[in-house]
Amino acid sequence: MEYYIGLDVSQRQTAICIVNGKGTRVAEGKALTEPPGIYAWITKHVDPKVITKVGLEAGAMSAWLYTELSKLGLPMLCLEAYQAAEFLKAQRNKTDRNDARGLAQMVRMGGDFIKPVIIRSQCSQEARALLTMRQFLVHQKVGLENNITGTLKPFGLITARGNISTKVFRERVLATLDRADERGILVRETVMPSLDLYDTLCKQLAVLSKKVEGIAKSDPVCRRLMTAPGVGPIVALSFVTAVDNPKRFADTNDIGAYFGLTPRQYQSGEIDIRGSTSRRGDVMTRYHLVQAATVLLFNTKKWCALKAWGMKIAKRHGFSKARIAVARKLAIILCKMWLREEDFCWTNIPASPVLAGATPA
Repeated sequence: MEYYIGLDVSQRQTAICIVNGKGTRVAEGKALTEPPGIYAWITKHVDPKVITKVGLEAGAMSAWLYTELSKLGLPMLCLEAYQAAEFLKAQRNKTDRNDARGLAQMVRMGGDFIKPVIIRSQCSQEARALLTMRQFLVHQKVGLENNITGTLKPFGLITARGNISTKVFRERVLATLDRADERGILVRETVMPSLDLYDTLCKQLAVLSKKVEGIAKSDPVCRRLMTAPGVGPIVALSFVTAVDNPKRFADTNDIGAYFGLTPRQYQSGEIDIRGSTSRRGDVMTRYHLVQAATVLLFNTKKWCALKAWGMKIAKRHGFSKARIAVARKLAIILCKMWLREEDFCWTNIPASPVLAGATPA
């Protein structure tokens, strides 16, 4: 007899359901969310040798549980969160018990229906943690800039923004506060704590950025990817840690869909609608790829086939669509560079007067 197990993981407890090959429930209950506790509960009810698959939904703790339970000898399977959520919607009531039952039945169905999630290596997860924290600080930095300048704007005190350094931004804010003092506007004590916090945050952001650059420069794959236009240490490390193993893609063209850079499609009968990009997959790496595409189109002086292709799309459909298309194509190129162990191939393409004179919409 074959047995299939579903784990509905929460922070404190995990609901567990065991079903046999016919879908009949054998046992169900709860255990503390820790690998030894889950393993002890399972082995108490069924022999580990007859377990075919143990499925859990992708989430914050799934990588840890997947790795540790695999070490204990359980045949683990990580299920895509979107697919699992849609499958579980078929149940009338959402409870942890019902979710565990649904996941067990989903694992039992198996076959091509299941979309497994690949668990990254520990090294990649550690680098992702660094990138995630850095990205959080970047958002906090922008938020503080908006908050500081927005606080002064209602008084007619405008602080010039743009691509400026931390030091220049602080000097401009202090100059604005001096103008406020001259006009008798008492906002210095209100703004200064945020400005001091901004300085501290930028120092910590610089530390994390330096760590990212060090890791990227010491990795041969990242160094190779950085030969592509628009791709720096952050984009290269983000891409490498998100993909982890490029050989897991049967077709490198699938990587665009993996990062949510392909259009949605709704087809039924005579209706066939293609919408905007799906935006599924890794949000941070998709953001980095779009940033790299923007730099390639707007800031890279040297011309290549990819830039010429992107500029033609920009001329026909606008720069917003062009940078998404270039980001998708760039992801495919980076994956091929990784697999073939080749640097980016620059081609001698002169800048077209029409395309070179185009300006972003």
